Amino acid sequence: NVDRSTGAMLSGEVAKRFKHKGLREDTISVKLTGTAGQSFGAFLARGVSFDLIGAGNDYVGKGLSGGRIVIRPPENTKIVAAESIIVGNTVLYGATEGEAYFCGVAGE
Repeated sequence: NVDRSTGAMLSGEVAKRFKHKGLREDTISVKLTGTAGQSFGAFLARGVSFDLIGAGNDYVGKGLSGGRIVIRPPENTKIVAAESIIVGNTVLYGATEGEAYFCGVAGE
């Protein structure tokens, strides 16, 4: 179970130990399924990646700080990604660097 503070707490520990340099790409790789709440992947540090099969709410990737976020629908779904909302409003608010990939529509 990953709540909205998990990414921030994890990235805070990475920052304490490795500063802004962070970690090598995909040093910490988390694969998830389901629907993520607000601020999923907030403040993810370099070297941390979250791969979510499902959907996200508002503020996905808030303050992204070098990490990677991927959100996509399940492969066996009947929804059409180009016509379906996969993340909420105000995604990547305050992000400074990193990568975000969303297979679907952002916001309403």
